[in-house]
Amino acid sequence: MSPRLSLAGSPAGRDRLAAAAGALRNTLGRIPLACEAAPIAGAFACSLLLYGRIAGVPVEPCWRVLAGLASFFLLFVQLRLIDDLDDLDRDYPGGHALARRRAARRARLVAGLAAAANLLVVLNTGMKHALPAAAAATVLAFAAPFVFKRLFPARPLLCLPAFEGAPFAIFMYGYFFWRDTAQRDLSFYVVVCVAGSLWTGYEFWKFSRKVGTTALQPYHLPVRGIRAALNAFLILALGTNVALARLAGLSQTYSIYAAALPLAWLVWLNARWPGPASRPGRPRWAGTRFVVAVQLGLLAALLLT
Repeated sequence: MSPRLSLAGSPAGRDRLAAAAGALRNTLGRIPLACEAAPIAGAFACSLLLYGRIAGVPVEPCWRVLAGLASFFLLFVQLRLIDDLDDLDRDYPGGHALARRRAARRARLVAGLAAAANLLVVLNTGMKHALPAAAAATVLAFAAPFVFKRLFPARPLLCLPAFEGAPFAIFMYGYFFWRDTAQRDLSFYVVVCVAGSLWTGYEFWKFSRKVGTTALQPYHLPVRGIRAALNAFLILALGTNVALARLAGLSQTYSIYAAALPLAWLVWLNARWPGPASRPGRPRWAGTRFVVAVQLGLLAALLLT
């Protein structure tokens, strides 16, 4: 038996492996959006494959694609860090006891944002359209909490175009990256359909991830408002998914799937909507499940046909 196998099979070896696995989980858990990394990567892959399919230009794997994927993920990490920076005063209310912790947290967030911005510049060097797109998404992400939120402190819904426009700008980055690598362009309608479909899934995740909990809901919306927003996002997903199936010339099987999935989620959401007497905790239809279901169906249709 090899030393490695005997080490793993011994009680001491198992304890060391368990400790190493626990340390790895803790490290990954501290990375912003670590649990959402797979849906984010799936969104980037779907966007490139859709643009390539619609334009008739196959996507060729290369190091630039990895740089684009890293940039795409960094833009979402940056969005999360900006949100954490905006929430510092709420998370660490006034008082000398928390002042040092608040200052240390602010320093770490600022350092993380600076590192992300520098990495975005490096990864997109020489990209005529992708670099300005990343810069625009960054500016809008900062403007939402630090400009619009300050201008309309008592009217959060007036900040909605900026807060929800920032993730839409990130999804638009996927198009500008593809445009630089493929040296082609597509119509405004096509780009809006692709980015809008991915953005709709993100918005469904954002508005559903705190349903059934006592956490603060987006824009301080009441239960009815969150439910109406989720229904609207599913209806929008139905329209954009069917439009994409036609634009990309996908199979009739996928067209049926693209229409049936949001309809099934609509029924599931409204049939299991958490009320005052519901069991506490987030329902199963919430979170990234809808996003993953959309992406798996889309990737299967794009790669198998």
